[in-house]
Amino acid sequence: MSPAGRYIFRCRVLLCFVCLIAENALSLPAQISGSTPPTAAASSSSTTPITVVGQVVNAITGEPIPRVLIRINDRAALTTHEGKFEFDQFTGTSSNLQVTKPGYYFSTDPSEPSALNLTADQLVDPIEIRLYPEALFTGTVTAPDGEPIPHLPVYARRSLFDGFSRRWIPSAQSQTDSHGNFRLPVSPGDYRLETRYTPRNGQSSEAILPISLPDNTSTNTSNIIHISSGEQQHFDLHPQTSRTYDIVTSIDGMPERAYPAIIARSSNGSTIPVALNHNAPSDEFRMQLPSGSYSITATVNGPDSSAFAQALVTVPDHDISGLILHLTPNPSIPVELQLDQSSSATTSTTSDNVTPPNLQQLSLALIGMESDPDRGNAIVGLTPTRNQTFNFVAFPGTYRLQARSRGQWYVKAANYGTSDLLQQDLVVGAGSSGTPIRITVSNETSALQGTLRLNGKPASCWLYLIPTSPSADPLIFLRSSASGSYNSVYLPPGGYQAVAFEHRYSADLRDPETLARFSTYVHSITANAGDKPTLDLDAVPAAEMLP
Repeated sequence: MSPAGRYIFRCRVLLCFVCLIAENALSLPAQISGSTPPTAAASSSSTTPITVVGQVVNAITGEPIPRVLIRINDRAALTTHEGKFEFDQFTGTSSNLQVTKPGYYFSTDPSEPSALNLTADQLVDPIEIRLYPEALFTGTVTAPDGEPIPHLPVYARRSLFDGFSRRWIPSAQSQTDSHGNFRLPVSPGDYRLETRYTPRNGQSSEAILPISLPDNTSTNTSNIIHISSGEQQHFDLHPQTSRTYDIVTSIDGMPERAYPAIIARSSNGSTIPVALNHNAPSDEFRMQLPSGSYSITATVNGPDSSAFAQALVTVPDHDISGLILHLTPNPSIPVELQLDQSSSATTSTTSDNVTPPNLQQLSLALIGMESDPDRGNAIVGLTPTRNQTFNFVAFPGTYRLQARSRGQWYVKAANYGTSDLLQQDLVVGAGSSGTPIRITVSNETSALQGTLRLNGKPASCWLYLIPTSPSADPLIFLRSSASGSYNSVYLPPGGYQAVAFEHRYSADLRDPETLARFSTYVHSITANAGDKPTLDLDAVPAAEMLP
């Protein structure tokens, strides 16, 4: 097989068992590195029959993978014991290729696009498909006395950078068996393992307290469990159990048609979702917690308003009363849009490229710097008001403003009073309402073009641009065509560090330590308004993307 004729596939595969030759088999479309993306598939006028051949191999070991279901349009075949497949007399001018193999994944990155249309020209040469075997977490959950805890949910949450912020997303869930054992197949990546708070029931007088591995230290990315493709890791979890006690609570400032969600955070950082019960006939509520010290947070999201309350409470080894939660409306910060003076002359035209965007089209968001994944306040979007304006309604805390460019328009400036929000964080407090955030947009953009190469040859790869100048866009990324060419027509002016990858890469490239791994591939560039520089890059191969 000639290197020039080899297309590299990655395919994510369903984890459940499927009948490999049934018409209703579930499948995920494969992606060929170096080929045309689905939205810009090339076409071929050739109808001469060809023979499509290829091989499926393990991306980690290089060994062939047998009995992989390969689909091209309405035809299907299973790979041989050597991982090979063949379709003779293929005459399609375009095709959709899908690959299915339980226990294997399309890519190490779950956000990698999974669909691809191919032209007949791309199927002439032998095709190599590389699949990533799943990773596996196993373990046992036992009580403090050493007895197994059956039927307890165990979760794996994956760390993912989505271009705005790092989030912990649910990836796998299982329940312990009668011996306390669990098994969690996952895609390779960075994880936390968790069991959650389980209140006492009729069969037990004690609640099961939550546990998280590594220790629950929120956003510190060094406190992760990394698991590689094909790897198995075993963990023994030992959650504590405790009796719970009633806490009689009164809540002031409750909005109409709303009900508070209560979270208790213990001194060790673990969180407990608290169920509220009306303590009839009074206006008080009753909740239950184990003994210990807690920070109680109440949040209310009503149809017309939202509010929060915080209080500290220490629960002894008996029932208590007298806890008061004072709900305070969340600060509501108006957001206003204005045009840069140099852009004003173009606003009378009707072209989409020069018609100013509205606030919603800019994907404006506040990213919580002290975000709590259990409160779900990591990203705060715009809230429309009845008078057709927009506000940020945010809990008190520290935030960073981010946005996405809209066509020819980008956020040139963002000011809150005397604060420059492109360089400073936004601190939201009780008195933050009223003062507006002023967003200035401009259509005085730059552009960038070039070719991405993989192993010295033009290929379809991912280009990432990390701003080094003040910018509301935290990260700009795009994919090159089958010929390796790319053209970013409207690029916010400024300085950038540029790096390309064979496949999508969801790590936070704004982190200097993350980017340092690929220093030999990183190039700096400055794009001035009105300019269109050219930047050709060699992409980081998939093998070097692995930790």
